[in-house]
Amino acid sequence: MSEIEMKNLIKEYLKEVKAKLPEWLKDKKEHKEILAELEEHIWSKAEELSKTGQPTINSVREAIDHMGTPESIAKEYKRRGTPKVYITEEMWPLYKKVIGFVFSLIIVIAVIVQVINLVFGNYHNFWEGFTGIQIGLLIAFAVITIIFVLLSMEGYFPEDFMSEKELKKRKEEPGIEDEREKPLKPFIKPVGEIIGGSLGLIFGVFLIVQPLPFIFSLIDSEFLLFLQFAGIFMIAEGTLDMIRGLIGNRQPLAHQVVHAITVGVKLASISVVVLMMNRPEIFPILIVQDPSGPLINIGIAPEFYNLFRIIAGIIIAVVALSTLENFYKIYKLESYKK
Repeated sequence: MSEIEMKNLIKEYLKEVKAKLPEWLKDKKEHKEILAELEEHIWSKAEELSKTGQPTINSVREAIDHMGTPESIAKEYKRRGTPKVYITEEMWPLYKKVIGFVFSLIIVIAVIVQVINLVFGNYHNFWEGFTGIQIGLLIAFAVITIIFVLLSMEGYFPEDFMSEKELKKRKEEPGIEDEREKPLKPFIKPVGEIIGGSLGLIFGVFLIVQPLPFIFSLIDSEFLLFLQFAGIFMIAEGTLDMIRGLIGNRQPLAHQVVHAITVGVKLASISVVVLMMNRPEIFPILIVQDPSGPLINIGIAPEFYNLFRIIAGIIIAVVALSTLENFYKIYKLESYKK
C-alpha cells in the first residue's frame, strides 16, 4: 500500500509539473523525457534520504520538496532565449515581420475603403475612416506586442511554429551559410539621399515662408495655412532623408528607426490632404492678369469639386502605399545586422 501511495504522490507531482511546462516543450514531446528524468531523480533522492536505503512515503515527500515547486521547474525552461526588452532577440525578427505585415494589410484595406467612400461621395465617412486607420494600427500594435511578450515569457523560438517537414527542409537547404558569409551590397546611396533630402528641405521652407507676396497674397489664407503645414511635413521627411544619407551604409538599426519615424510623418501628412480635399473652393488653379491690370485668382469650378476630391484621394492612397516601401526597407535591413 505504501508503494502505491508513493507512486501516486510522484504521479500527482509530475502532473502538476507537466501542467506548468511551456507548450512548445509539449508540442515537441520533449516533456516526456523531462518528466521521466525528474521521476528518476525523485526515486534516487528518496533512497538517499531514507535511513533504510529504501524509499518511504516520508522520504519521497522530502525528495519532492528538494526538486522544487512545479512553477520553479517550469520557469527554468521558460528562460530560453536572449532577453531584449520584453521580447527575446530570437523572437524579435518575427515580431517585426508580423507588425509590418499586419500594418501593411490594415493600410491597404483602409485605402481601398477610403477610395470607395470618395467614389460614392461619403465624405463624412472618409474622415471617420482616417481616424479608424490610426485606431486600427494602435490596437494591432498593442495586441501583437502583448502576444509576443507572452510567447517570449514562455520561451518560444520562431522554429517552434514550424512543422517537422519545414525544419527538415530548412536544415537541408544548401548554400544558406555561404550566402550569409558573402559581403552584402550597400543598402543606401548617401549622396542621393542627401540631395533628395536637401531638395525636400528647400521646397518645404519655400512653402512655409511663401516668399512671393505678389502671388501668395492673392491666395486664400486658409489654403496658405495648409501649404505651410505641408511644408513642415516636407522639412521633416527631407531631414530624415538627409540623416540616412549622413549615416551612410552603417548602423542598420539607426536606419530602421529613421524609416519607422518616416512612416509616422507620412501618415500624419495625410491629414493635411484630408482637410484640403474638403475645401475645394479655396484651391487656386491659376493666377492670371486681368485686362484692367491687377492679377486675379481663378479657382475650381463647383462642377469639378468631386474630381478634385478623387485626385486628393489618389494622393492619399499613394502616400499611404509608399509607407510599404519603408516597411520593406526595415525588413531588408535585418540581414545587415551583425
